[in-house]
Amino acid sequence: MSEVQFTAVVLLSLMALSLVMLLPSYVGRDRVMNRSRWLMTAALALLAVQFLLQHSLKLRQMGVTQAVELNLVFFIPCSALLGLSVLNLQRQGRLSRMERWAAVPTWVAAMACLLWAERTDGQPLLAKSERVLWAEVAASIIYAIMQIYYFVLQMRELVRLQHALDNYYDRERGKLLNWFRLSVGVLALMALSVPMLIFVEGWTLAMYAVLFFAGIFYVWFCFVRYVISHESLRVREADREEQRMKDEERVAAGSAHTATNMETVLTESVRQHIDTAVEQWLAAGGHLKNGLTSPIAADAMGIPRYQLTEWVKTSGYASFSRWIVGLRIEEAKRTLLAHRDWSNETVADHCGFSRSHFQKTFKKETGFSPSEFLEANRTATQCEA
Repeated sequence: MSEVQFTAVVLLSLMALSLVMLLPSYVGRDRVMNRSRWLMTAALALLAVQFLLQHSLKLRQMGVTQAVELNLVFFIPCSALLGLSVLNLQRQGRLSRMERWAAVPTWVAAMACLLWAERTDGQPLLAKSERVLWAEVAASIIYAIMQIYYFVLQMRELVRLQHALDNYYDRERGKLLNWFRLSVGVLALMALSVPMLIFVEGWTLAMYAVLFFAGIFYVWFCFVRYVISHESLRVREADREEQRMKDEERVAAGSAHTATNMETVLTESVRQHIDTAVEQWLAAGGHLKNGLTSPIAADAMGIPRYQLTEWVKTSGYASFSRWIVGLRIEEAKRTLLAHRDWSNETVADHCGFSRSHFQKTFKKETGFSPSEFLEANRTATQCEA
């Protein structure tokens, strides 16, 4: 176990240093990225100190109780900082005061449980006793509640970001959020299983400690990859446009003397105007342009984006991306049948798909690959003849 602790100290220190020294060239003056970077750096540094104290003081050799109390002192702020680093990116820095400081009352309550046990038990705090054990269990439950709180917030933001992406881009971009999904899941599993790290001993503890560190390393690696890639810019673009659209909705709702229902903004005359604009845009092949976004489409139609989004929703489509993909798939079917000599790449370019995305999307939407679709329609035509 001592070797595992020492290895964790070294690796956590290197990970923290990489965030301090290497990432600035990528994040520049980006306030949101820098805040998340420092939050994660602080979490990694605290974890390194925690493992260093465990290794230096040999608390595990002294007994589980001593190690438990040290873990609770450090794990609460560490988990909160990691959770906030992810939530800060999801929210683009829009964190409430309660979200920022939730760890403080959690830490105070957990420490109060331990101090209460020491004061009422009549034994030193680091002495092993039944009352201290129950105090540690209570503190662990308080810690778990904090983690559930952050997990719920992060899951809500995932749903919101997915909605923003689907209503902004012309095709599904769920993969942009994969690191968020996996990181939130890893953090939740690690937090809820922390009692394993706190209370167990022996080889079970050593194996779990390795898995725990692997989870921390995964979150760090995904964060670094996300920062240096263009994925963050695409997510931010959709998120900012979503916020701008909501502002437009509020202004429009206020001018229409309503604050709760956008259906009153889409009056019958407005809807007829949108129907006409959409028909003209489709007739001109606007939906077949690659790299389309909902603001680009709305500008081409000459209507506000929030009206287009509301029209898509009330017309029975799940989102802008689902609407555009459906239109392009129908065009792909027609093109495949009308131009059987065209290659898949030519059909993809004509219909607004990227070449790598076309076959996968066509298979997902129709249940057939393009070649299987042609064969099925050739067989059907022969049968009818």
